Amino acid sequence: MIDTQPLRDQGLKVRVEFAQQLFRCGIVDDVIDALTAAHAISTVNDLNTHSEVGAGGFEGATNPAYVYTVIDKGPNAASLDDVKVLTDSLGYVLSQGSAFLLDADDTTSFDFPANYVVLNFHKNNSIAESARLFETVGEIDPELFETDTSGYTQYGRAYLSLQSAVPDAQFIAGYVEAAARFGVEYTPIVGGVPSLFQGGAAFPGNDWTASPGGEEYLARIPAAAHQALGRIRAFHLRLTRKVLRRIEQGHHDVVEFSCH
Repeated sequence: MIDTQPLRDQGLKVRVEFAQQLFRCGIVDDVIDALTAAHAISTVNDLNTHSEVGAGGFEGATNPAYVYTVIDKGPNAASLDDVKVLTDSLGYVLSQGSAFLLDADDTTSFDFPANYVVLNFHKNNSIAESARLFETVGEIDPELFETDTSGYTQYGRAYLSLQSAVPDAQFIAGYVEAAARFGVEYTPIVGGVPSLFQGGAAFPGNDWTASPGGEEYLARIPAAAHQALGRIRAFHLRLTRKVLRRIEQGHHDVVEFSCH
């Protein structure tokens, strides 16, 4: 593993630009194509899966995240098994400690049932705006912001937070107040009363200290795809090293790089 701390120490704007540039290089599409070619997945396609650079917040900090929404019902549905393989593959290629899966309305799809809320902006919001909303939540109740159960995911105009390890009423009250302060819509409202959504969630991951080769991810990915994913991972690491060198040299345009 390479030490990415200098990149993580950069401001949010720089980190977002790096993630967006890497996304424009096609890294997510490359992973999907590699898995499909290896017959590791067969149901994920551009009709049922949409990906974008959004935000991920955890323990009081916001980072850019690759967020994808998947249609898993109907005639062109993606299978949950394929979604799991895709998630593990992106986690492996991008050297993530963990990823996040949520089935919006089925509590049995993944590893555990989860309560959550969604705050809706009036239009697609920036990652910086989502970070400010998360910080507003922290001003209201630090237990919804800085703990190891506090976090959110942003995609499009939606900001989604799983319930922190606090009572329902405390979690709801904090997010209702945050929505009012920030001028966004709190959902769900059931019978005129702020409530909670329920779904199924999972946090697949890899301990990169104990498994420096991403072995935990690879164990859940069909072996036929390992070689191709390894090449995409090497591409990601090569670009990351290039950006780290620019940071070391004092350049401000650290995200200016070629996809080749």
